[in-house]
Amino acid sequence: MKIILIKCPFCKEEMQAPADRETILCMFCGERIDLTKVQETDLKTDKTDADENKKSADAEKSRENLRLALEHTDVVCKDYVEKVREFSKNSYQRLFEEHKKENYDFYTAIMFALDRAAEEELPGIYHQIADSFIREQEKLLGQTPKRNEKLSVQMDKNMFMVIYVLPSIKEIQSDRADALADAICKEWRKSFKDSNINASDFDRIMQGFKRKLCYVTTAVCRNLNKGENCEELQLIKAFRDNYLAVTKEGQDLIEEYYDIAPTLVKRLGKDAGAQAKYLWLWNTYLAPCVEYIKKGEQESCKETYCNMMEVLRKEYMTGK
Repeated sequence: MKIILIKCPFCKEEMQAPADRETILCMFCGERIDLTKVQETDLKTDKTDADENKKSADAEKSRENLRLALEHTDVVCKDYVEKVREFSKNSYQRLFEEHKKENYDFYTAIMFALDRAAEEELPGIYHQIADSFIREQEKLLGQTPKRNEKLSVQMDKNMFMVIYVLPSIKEIQSDRADALADAICKEWRKSFKDSNINASDFDRIMQGFKRKLCYVTTAVCRNLNKGENCEELQLIKAFRDNYLAVTKEGQDLIEEYYDIAPTLVKRLGKDAGAQAKYLWLWNTYLAPCVEYIKKGEQESCKETYCNMMEVLRKEYMTGK
């Protein structure tokens, strides 16, 4: 005869009972016990306990990995200037793979922290990870006294986040990882003025290299350490391809631009005050162009860009 262990639903005492019986009398309180109901109740209790134990273990695993990630944010950003300076079409794949390999533990910790977390805990986790990158950057900026140096530091770090950190997070390939990348961008933009970064993955960045050059904007972005695949450059390229190129007038402007732009860029690069001129072009023309594009004011962008080209033409092409 098979014997099972049950708990009386009336007095809560444990006792043994024959498995083939439907009912028995409790040996402690004398109440009649329906064994089928008691067994079903025990099974549900066991499953609930198992679920709670798993939930608790997952929560602890998530917190443990989150702590590990937060403690190593500064390590991930180590040598960010060198990584940005080396960035090019031919070097990017190698540099990106090296970055992921060097920081394997960090990104793995993020993956487990996200995967094991309860749904209601995710917003807090996103904020903590974003905040750890922001605090690391604020500390770096605090150690940089000069305004122009701060600008360079911020642009380099923006670029580093866009081409290394965010694509590495998106390599986790989950909705939670994508949400984390978007949350980092959102909080980064709030914390640092004119740092309108967006998350992209490795493949999209590589595809960006296949687009035609936008000579003047590319030269300015490169010399201000914004890189050749920054969001601003991509927006202006998209404006060229999706707005100007669809009209005859726009096509004529593009053709004229490509006739003179390479020479303009070469002569501008030889100017003794080139670095100051790049910054002036950015603040006076290109940054406003980007804002116009974001607002959908395409004609204002076209007018501003044409004004910039006319100024450059007069300064560097007159009499040539």
